[in-house]
Amino acid sequence: MLEYFTDINIIVDNYDSLLNTRMNLKEIDSIKIKMMDYAHTDFKDKQFDLIYAQASISVPGRKNILKEVKRILSDEGLLSVSEIVSLKEPVAGFIKDIWERSGLEPFASSTIIKFYKSKGFEAISEKNLSDTLRDFYEKVRFSVSKAGKDEKEQDKKYFSQMKHESHAYLKLGGDKFIGFKCLIMRKAN
Repeated sequence: MLEYFTDINIIVDNYDSLLNTRMNLKEIDSIKIKMMDYAHTDFKDKQFDLIYAQASISVPGRKNILKEVKRILSDEGLLSVSEIVSLKEPVAGFIKDIWERSGLEPFASSTIIKFYKSKGFEAISEKNLSDTLRDFYEKVRFSVSKAGKDEKEQDKKYFSQMKHESHAYLKLGGDKFIGFKCLIMRKAN
């Protein structure tokens, strides 16, 4: 993005994400990192030509977040989202539990475009990236297993959640229910 955009803003909704993001991007002065509510930002109307959201719209407050996205997105602006989706209905109880613990409310893969269309977006591109999840969860499982005792003690909840999620996906059949899609959409006026 640095190659194509001069005004890059990253917003996060919690203090841990703010600290982690600032630490990871400390060398890049042109990126502004702020903590704010996704549904109530302090950006100007129509300020951005592109908004990229990864795992920040698959939440209970998504309607308010999309209302805010439309407000700060320029006319004909693009919204790119990467979202966890449900591949199969009904979703197994252990998957619902994972999503509830993570604060997610994924759409069924077959209905996600319809939802965004109802909120004033036109789909330009849709890519099913579900096949990337196996590699992701294998890396998560490896990272969790290699983390030191002190590191695990510092964030027990996170490591426990990641261990559980990767096990559910890789060993308990979660791959039949959990999918991942990327959409590029244009704001319809």
